[in-house]
Amino acid sequence: MDNKFINKIKEIYDTVRQKPMLVYGIGCLLLAVFSFFFTYYLRVIYSPVWLGQIKGTLVISLAFILLWTAYMVAARFRNSNMPLFMTLLLFVLGMVFVYATPPNQVPDEHTHFLRSYQMAQGQWGFDQNHVFPDDVNSLIAHFHVAHNNGFPAKEGNTVYNRFLEYYAAVNSGEKAQNYGIIIFQVIPYIPGAIGIFIAKLIGLGALGAYYANRIANLAFFCMCCYRALKFSGKFRVILFTLMSLPLMVFMAASCNSDSFLFGLMFLMFGAVLSRQFDNAKAVIFALCLAVLTTCKMSYIVFLPLFFCIPKEKWQVKAKNKDISRLVYLALTLVVFVLIYQGMALYVQAFSNFGEIPRTMTDSDPAKQLIFILKNPLRYAAVFADTLKNNSFFLFSGGMLGWLDVKLPLINYLTPVVVLLACIKQADVFDKKDMQKTLWFFICSILTYAVVLTGLYLSWTPVTLPQIIGLQMRYVYPAFLGFCMAAGQYFSTRTRKNVKNTDVSCIATSYIFTVITAVLMLIVYYLPERAVVFVA
Repeated sequence: MDNKFINKIKEIYDTVRQKPMLVYGIGCLLLAVFSFFFTYYLRVIYSPVWLGQIKGTLVISLAFILLWTAYMVAARFRNSNMPLFMTLLLFVLGMVFVYATPPNQVPDEHTHFLRSYQMAQGQWGFDQNHVFPDDVNSLIAHFHVAHNNGFPAKEGNTVYNRFLEYYAAVNSGEKAQNYGIIIFQVIPYIPGAIGIFIAKLIGLGALGAYYANRIANLAFFCMCCYRALKFSGKFRVILFTLMSLPLMVFMAASCNSDSFLFGLMFLMFGAVLSRQFDNAKAVIFALCLAVLTTCKMSYIVFLPLFFCIPKEKWQVKAKNKDISRLVYLALTLVVFVLIYQGMALYVQAFSNFGEIPRTMTDSDPAKQLIFILKNPLRYAAVFADTLKNNSFFLFSGGMLGWLDVKLPLINYLTPVVVLLACIKQADVFDKKDMQKTLWFFICSILTYAVVLTGLYLSWTPVTLPQIIGLQMRYVYPAFLGFCMAAGQYFSTRTRKNVKNTDVSCIATSYIFTVITAVLMLIVYYLPERAVVFVA
């Protein structure tokens, strides 16, 4: 009897799955029911006076149904073009964070926006006397960085009130203080500058330009991810899992130049994960690595990554003659040196800045380096203790904002979501992938070593027994190596999956990141109050 009942349930489930419109309708109904109870929860815990039960249910259910609709529309490409399906979901998630994240609440976003705005105005050099429009200065003035740290949501004083203050300042013609920035880079800000230029062209103000910057960065990130997913073949689901984690989408949908750099990082990874490493992928790898290393020197650890490519897959040629790996290594270094030195000469030619004082007066890279060389065991202890105190940065996926939006549930679940994807995707790994896994894992270890040591030299006061200035995003490039090692490990210890698990992994990541956006919105817009709810 039990078997008959189970078989009947499976039969109904299989029948429903074959009817997309029925699945869509059931999903909408369940989301509407969930929205009703979620609205009630918000009214009980936060008691916003403006949130009625009916109005709240309608608005929240509409938002969730739109996201569900976007997923179902993207799913139409699931069988014909899986990378496009994944990329569309990334773009949808990114657009959620574009508007869910308040202005200036991504680390360093305000200065990066100003740099992009400079370039959109035609200033591709570096002018310390550059003057921004009044509405741009007001935008920076009224949306304080680390908002949740200095201005936690209170009744009548949430991020919503910052928008009201900003619009009032613009309408009154407020003359805010002009902001200066010290950024000597061009390449990572090109997409954002294009977005701002288009926004200004159609008559949008500073806030419109700000969101245009975010959208342009997100579009570039998604284009890089699409190509990376096309290249990476059987590893694409694991790559997508890392692309779609909340912290990554949070950064990708911002004005921060890390959006640009992370896009290139995934494209570089996709090139070496491809089935064949030909001339086109060799050029992509060399250019991505050169630009990444020019902007952030820690990416130099990925220089030897192409050695993970099996000999029979190496198809780099010149005039029908094979180019050896050592020759390619030399050529890649030449490309990096040309871009790096070219950028240095560009800064010298187009900058009117004098000597820039160090922001951390207690730090001294030369003295710190001497200290490390004289006390290697002491530094090893500092290094290990920093990793221990930060849980190897594996449980920081819910540290959003300027690390002032702490979402403990997301911190705990981020590694769980990644680990589940590695277990479900264990089937894609075999013994032939050991070489790739080993090289990625080596680069991951080197990433931790270089990032932590770099910040100890440049940002930490001399002899301090703790490395400061660290964030999870700095070591994010290391996580693919860990995922591949986990996948390789589970490939010999789990039973082979009969069913394809790609869609379940993708859907899990999509839902997880949407939940994170909702939790972040609550932090910024709903003040928690200890009041008695009156129906």
